[in-house]
Amino acid sequence: MTATEKQCITRQDLWSASRRAEREGNVFQALEIHKQVLIEEQSSYAASLRAGWLYYKLGAYEEALRYYERACVLSEDAWPVYGIMNCLTTLGEDDTIARVARSIYETARPAMPPAHD
Repeated sequence: MTATEKQCITRQDLWSASRRAEREGNVFQALEIHKQVLIEEQSSYAASLRAGWLYYKLGAYEEALRYYERACVLSEDAWPVYGIMNCLTTLGEDDTIARVARSIYETARPAMPPAHD
């Protein structure tokens, strides 16, 4: 087995252990384990998204925002946007929420059919 294969297995084991700790209700432990994943996968969308989720569950909304924003840069998927909106809602950032919502609406709004005369 190569060093790269061993590294991959170790990361998979860490992901599994983190998910197991979360399932068992120990979110802090899940995050501590996941931080080891982040060392190797700093530019991973999935690792950033999970870190955002775990920080959110722990009530560390500013830190969650940081990871959700990183995930947004790495992918156009909507999940990190939902995470950002949840954090902003919890933090009471109403003006920012409104700006983000308008931006999302303008970007994702379906084209309107032409008016009939």
